[in-house]
Amino acid sequence: MPSSLQQALTQRFEVLDSTLPFYATRQRALRNFKAQGLPTLKDEAYKYTPIASLLTAHFDLHRPSTPVPTTPEEITSVCCHDMDAYHIVLLNGQVSNKHTQLEGHEQFMQVLTFQEAYQQQQPAFLEHFSQYAPSKTDAFVALNTALFEEGIFIHIADHAIVDKPLLLCHCTASGTCRPVTYPRLLVVAGKHSQASIITSWQTMGFTNAVAEVVVQENARLDYYTLQTNLGQQSHQVNTTQCQQAQKSTLNTYTFTWSGALVRNNLNSVIDASHSETNMYGLYCLRRQQHVDNCTMVDHRKPYTYSNELYKGIMMDESTGVFNGRIYVRPEAQKTNAFQTNNNLVLSNHATLHTKPQLEIWADDVKCSHGATTGQLDEEKLFYLRTRGMQESMARYLLRQAFANEVIDKIPLATLRTALYDSLATQES
Repeated sequence: MPSSLQQALTQRFEVLDSTLPFYATRQRALRNFKAQGLPTLKDEAYKYTPIASLLTAHFDLHRPSTPVPTTPEEITSVCCHDMDAYHIVLLNGQVSNKHTQLEGHEQFMQVLTFQEAYQQQQPAFLEHFSQYAPSKTDAFVALNTALFEEGIFIHIADHAIVDKPLLLCHCTASGTCRPVTYPRLLVVAGKHSQASIITSWQTMGFTNAVAEVVVQENARLDYYTLQTNLGQQSHQVNTTQCQQAQKSTLNTYTFTWSGALVRNNLNSVIDASHSETNMYGLYCLRRQQHVDNCTMVDHRKPYTYSNELYKGIMMDESTGVFNGRIYVRPEAQKTNAFQTNNNLVLSNHATLHTKPQLEIWADDVKCSHGATTGQLDEEKLFYLRTRGMQESMARYLLRQAFANEVIDKIPLATLRTALYDSLATQES
């Protein structure tokens, strides 16, 4: 790591209040980051994503972000207040009480800042904070742990069936020049609970986000990541680390069709039997966008299930990367694990790198993985043209049909409609 970058990050760390309750954790994380440095193209996991060179060239990483006034239009565009949901609005990584709407949530869940959770000695927070995201082996997790300014703790009560989704709206104020933010989230879904959490991003500059998601026994959590409204110069590394208990179900949905460079790290550890993970992703890229989805499912116990479906549409000079890994440990007999990555490449100038992987140490399992890359089906296109449809409309409908297989997995009708409309605008 360049000495100038290390010095800049150390200077930013030194600005932090040493009396903060997480200061010792931050110190360890900073040491871990210094030991690793930012990943380069020589690191296999970032072989096709030049994040380090872009950060050092374009961002002042040592300068803390400062909230500035934001127009109502900016807030409305990212927050989807027309959706019947609980809303938390974060401006430059910090909660905006003015725009947050949480009336009536208390019977289902707690929503606190990390500072509040620590001061109240919340047992779930103290047990799970910074226990799962791997700061020793992931430089961006270490950097977030060292420098996050305000975290959000969401604890869904045992046996609670939350009546509507919780929507976290991350917004970077337009008056901020090349901001660098470190959002942090801890979600604990209590035993036998059911909930939906949506994280929506309208950010600029560089965002290094970390979420730790704990799904306890017999709980079901639907977790959505919407990167459909990022700024054209937005760079984001988004790490979601999930931990599942017995008989839990976790469904994740990741949608990306904006931003200059986006790296999504989605990891799920299935650490108890009879648990299930479903990962769905869709990326639709134009111009010179670069999106890298890196997923991992770690089956550690027997009788577990995972299914992963990611689809991509590549246009113009865009670049897509998919790197999916499934681990089946020796103890994880009777595991079923499936992984698929399908892509449409609609331009001779687009680039795609896909690498689905299985590592299996158990012998009584059912596992498969695969990837496809192709263009629109010429026979289907010809069929639509013979029915009097213009070629542009026929191509549009075939692209939509390809994408709908993922969008149709969403159980929230309002969100499905919003994504259909947003994707239509992206492809037009």
